[in-house]
Amino acid sequence: MKYNIYKTKEELSEELALWMCSTIGEVLKEKESFSLVLSGGETPKQLYEKLASSKFKDKIDWKKMQIFWGDERAVPFKDKRNNAKMAFDLLIHHVDIPAGQVHIIRTDIEPNFSANEYSKILHSYFDHTTKSFDLVLLGMGDDGHTLSLFPHSPLIEEHKNWVNSVYNLEQKMYRISMMPIIVNRASNIVFMVDGSKKSK
Repeated sequence: MKYNIYKTKEELSEELALWMCSTIGEVLKEKESFSLVLSGGETPKQLYEKLASSKFKDKIDWKKMQIFWGDERAVPFKDKRNNAKMAFDLLIHHVDIPAGQVHIIRTDIEPNFSANEYSKILHSYFDHTTKSFDLVLLGMGDDGHTLSLFPHSPLIEEHKNWVNSVYNLEQKMYRISMMPIIVNRASNIVFMVDGSKKSK
């Protein structure tokens, strides 16, 4: 494991965008598609804007991308808290990627059903592969959570399901989250973390 520290969020986003373009290009020399898991929250917004900009978007063959999400809040797609909506607004609507290659976590059904449905999608891609995703982009909350895995949650000790629903008391909402059992099989995992509150 290695880490880099940058002085500004602008620099962090720029360097990560450059690294992602290079990594995706190298993988697509050997494979027909690249599977990318996007993160939600505030931190990656500038990164997504950069990837959609004229400087970067033509460096990626978007028609060969498969897009997934690591977790989702159980709110309607039009809700500004919805991770997929944010990524669509800032990135996906601005690049040439086939709709069938963008795999959102549904929030128009009960969270348990959504988790089961998303798990089936992942199993259809990765049941017979040693690795799972080519790249998982993760963030981290002020409390140290990543995905929807919160500190001291019993869900962290669950090692069977690839996707689970969880109720977060502090936020008073359900969330649907990928689990370590599938995420940790990824070829690359990147944590994009910004802010002094998260430094500890």
